[in-house]
Order: sequence, then structure tokens, then C-alpha cells
Amino acid sequence: MNLQETTLVFKLGEDNNFSDLKITSEVKHFIADLNGVGKDVIESIKDKFFNFDSSISKTNGSFVIVCEFSFDENLTIVPTLQEAYDFIEMEEIERQLEL
Repeated sequence: MNLQETTLVFKLGEDNNFSDLKITSEVKHFIADLNGVGKDVIESIKDKFFNFDSSISKTNGSFVIVCEFSFDENLTIVPTLQEAYDFIEMEEIERQLEL
């Protein structure tokens, strides 16, 4: 199974929620695309990202946020979707090598 098949990319809906996510058993990596989302909205949901990141890490998955600005040093935030995929790929290699 390739990275595209095991990764779910999602954006905030107009009502600022993620309720329409279609998560399957094959999905283990998540990318939150926050491009175009304001800092005030991100600040109001940042705690949810910490909880989500923690739960994904426990299952040996990856959670990456795509955003044009960094809003927290404890979350993995990259500026482009390609960099998010690259980061996940590097984490998968590290897991396979047990680093």
C-alpha cells in the first residue's frame, strides 16, 4: 500500500469542523490543510490538534499540518502539501529502521 492510500488530507469546512471525515482502517496518516484559515480560528482549535496528534502517534501514524505560518513548536507544521507527504515518508522510513 502506498503513502497516498494510507494518508487522509482534510480541510476545515465552512463551519470550522472536520465532521465529514471519511476515515477507513487503511488510513494511518493525516494531513490538515489549513491554508487560508485565519490565526484566530486556528487558535480556537489548536488544543484539538494536540489531542489528535497524540492519539495518532500512539498508533504509529503521522499527523502533519500544512499552514503558511507556524503557530506552535510542538506540532509538525510545514508550508506545502508536498512537504507534508515528504515528512510522513521520512517518519515511515524511521519507523521501519526503528530509529
